[in-house]
Amino acid sequence: MKFLSFEYATEALSALARLKGLSVPSYRFGKPDAELSNNKFSYPIKLIEMWALRFPEGSHRYCFIDNLKRSDFPLIWIDDDGYIAVIKSRLANGDFALESLASGSDELLPTEIAAKGKFLLLSSISIDSDDEASGHMSANAWFWHAIKKKKKVFIEAIGATFLMNLLGVVTAMYTMQVYDRVIPTQGFSTLWVLTFGVAMSIVFEFMMRQVRSIMTERATKVIDMELSGVFFSKALSIRMDARPPTVGTFASQIRHFESVRNFMTSAVLFVLADVPFALMFILVVALIGGYLAIVPLITVPIAIFVSLFFRGVIERLTNEHMKESNEKNGLLIEAVDGIESIKASGAEWKIYDLYMSLTKSISSSELKLKVLSARASHLSMLVQQVNYVALIAVGAYAISNGELSMGGLIASSIIMGRIFNPLAQVPNLVVQWKHAQISLKALDGIMEMPSDRAPDARLVVPDQMKGHLAMEDVLFAYSENSAKVVVPKIYFSPGEKVAVIGSVGSGKSTFLKLISGLYAPSQGRVLIDGVDIQQLAPEFVREHVGYLPQEVRLFNGTLRSNLTIGLPTPSDSTIIEACEKTGLADFIKAHPDGLELMIAEGGRGLSGGQKQLVGLTRMLMMSPSIMLLDEPTASMDGELEAKVMKHLFQSLPSDTLSVVVTHKKSVLAHVDRVIVINQGQVVMNGPRDDVFKQIAELKTKAQASVKPN
Repeated sequence: MKFLSFEYATEALSALARLKGLSVPSYRFGKPDAELSNNKFSYPIKLIEMWALRFPEGSHRYCFIDNLKRSDFPLIWIDDDGYIAVIKSRLANGDFALESLASGSDELLPTEIAAKGKFLLLSSISIDSDDEASGHMSANAWFWHAIKKKKKVFIEAIGATFLMNLLGVVTAMYTMQVYDRVIPTQGFSTLWVLTFGVAMSIVFEFMMRQVRSIMTERATKVIDMELSGVFFSKALSIRMDARPPTVGTFASQIRHFESVRNFMTSAVLFVLADVPFALMFILVVALIGGYLAIVPLITVPIAIFVSLFFRGVIERLTNEHMKESNEKNGLLIEAVDGIESIKASGAEWKIYDLYMSLTKSISSSELKLKVLSARASHLSMLVQQVNYVALIAVGAYAISNGELSMGGLIASSIIMGRIFNPLAQVPNLVVQWKHAQISLKALDGIMEMPSDRAPDARLVVPDQMKGHLAMEDVLFAYSENSAKVVVPKIYFSPGEKVAVIGSVGSGKSTFLKLISGLYAPSQGRVLIDGVDIQQLAPEFVREHVGYLPQEVRLFNGTLRSNLTIGLPTPSDSTIIEACEKTGLADFIKAHPDGLELMIAEGGRGLSGGQKQLVGLTRMLMMSPSIMLLDEPTASMDGELEAKVMKHLFQSLPSDTLSVVVTHKKSVLAHVDRVIVINQGQVVMNGPRDDVFKQIAELKTKAQASVKPN
């Protein structure tokens, strides 16, 4: 137990998250402000705020010792003096078992002490969230789940639509009264009263439209934030070996969720709310004009039929248009990202022809789609005009027979506009609905892709990582017909420095990705400290297992932001010290902007060797227990490579496990063990000198077996 300082508070929250199966480093719970850093607070609200920084959808509640349940653990206890403890469980004698933090050993919190404070229960998800949301959900289910949480807003919006439609009848009634009563009797005092009343009605309707719009837009924004987080989080969590082959198309599919959101939360809502009032308006026409209601009873079904007549063709063209748009978007992103390779191979004309071919095809399908949609709308307008003419004609006979007044006819014609306005939007709704269907199907495909871990899995988060690594009966293949990587048994110990060598395409990089956890084996297990890596929280693995790919990808921003991405904000001294060890400091000193050097997207402007230095420097600051390097010096000259390797391996803690994939002999001088992979098989594994001796003997035998001509 300690006083609630910022450092201890973040450490306690990190320990609580770990006990819940969530790996969250203490620095992810925010930065200290003046109040926090001065240790001036002792209120649970600060803990809640810090927890909410990491889990904005989370929840909290207080509990006292008398109503604690077994399912409430783990939790935090805080007393009135500002002392806190992370409690794992309650013992048989009533005392509480504490999670060890600074003390290094478990403690007990006696019942009589705990009775003086209160317990704070923190959850990473909302208490009100249903169980369905925490498991596997389709894109369609996520949309309805998000809308369901805001259903009150949309119910109120539908209610407002109901009132606005009723107010729409007021205008028609006003017109009828003016023509039938005011004008014949010159009752202008009545006119002013009616005008004032209808003016209030119009203003009230305007205000309701504004309020409805603001309410739905705010709800839509909340839904947008939630669903954006869901789908982007899913995109980030997709297993590396299962990621989509085309990045541009994949990005376009994620972006299309906006069309689903718009369809489900605005347009369809109000149109569907307006359509049922068509029957009510026809009833009003019948009350005003009697058999005059026969006209809309005939024309409204015709208008609906015309609106839906082209539905099949419109849906087919919409499907083609969206598919081609995704392909075009994918080609555009790939061309911009790979422009250097395109120019180097002189393929600009080929990419241009392909892009223009897709543009032509899209323009053609888009033109057909617009023509059909316009035709359906125009036919609906034609039916509406026919309805108006028929209404006036029938109304004229009714007036001549004394069955209808002039005001009643004009009021009926106004009400007809209310009937046909939502029906005229049906063709556009068909297009939007098809867009939403296709987008939902694409998003469902994304949600079905395998993630690093199952969303509802209870993962293991150990207190620490010792660095023991093992592969047991591992088999991996990208597809059924592709080459396989097979590793029966192999073990790594903390502090080892291991090199993995082999010919191009032998499976070295795949081997490294398997032990890093980026790829999941088809069979067998990868173990870290005896625990299957698939059972460990991905955040825990990323924190303690550093992986440097062959091509280091940098992001738009400063050199400093690229060096510290994913890390707690280190001091400038820490950054410079790491840069000195990798040789990146020479580049920083030579550039006038230093650490504030702006780096373009993808790292353009830096050489391949400089990118690798950035990646190596970042890994040194990360200080992982297991360091995996894939060709870390491939783009470096011999002098820089020797300097980097010397500083890199000398600066590592003695218990850091290092595994390096390389094809350079100079790197092998820094390792004490070598693994040789050939065609996906581990063919040699042992001390460096012994493996070199075996390789030399094999070469000698191979040369001796070749008979001279």
